[in-house]
Amino acid sequence: MSQIIFKDQKGLELFNEVLKEDAINWQSRISNHGIEFHNSCELCAVCFEAPTVDEKTHERINLTKHHIRYYPQKIAFVHSKCHDKIHDPKNPITYLIDFQEGDSRKFYQKNSKSISGACVA
Repeated sequence: MSQIIFKDQKGLELFNEVLKEDAINWQSRISNHGIEFHNSCELCAVCFEAPTVDEKTHERINLTKHHIRYYPQKIAFVHSKCHDKIHDPKNPITYLIDFQEGDSRKFYQKNSKSISGACVA
């Protein structure tokens, strides 16, 4: 990820607010397409904490999408470290896993075919 340098605290706060609003707007738009959400993009489904801030840049780090289920889609928002805990081979968080072996591969193959040839910015 590229680093953005802000001249003052106000600019950084504005940028972080834009990141927050973008995450909330994205969730709202996607929910109109029949995708179910386990939680809001404002609190992690594992640790129940808000999105974190990068220690060096002080920029907001939005929560990551975790598919609880691919068919039909159900998404939970989690921190990256919490996502690792969900998929911990020794102690997975099973209530956040409701898909069969191969579902993710099938889902992403299908979606990559549907956007091939599209212009992505």
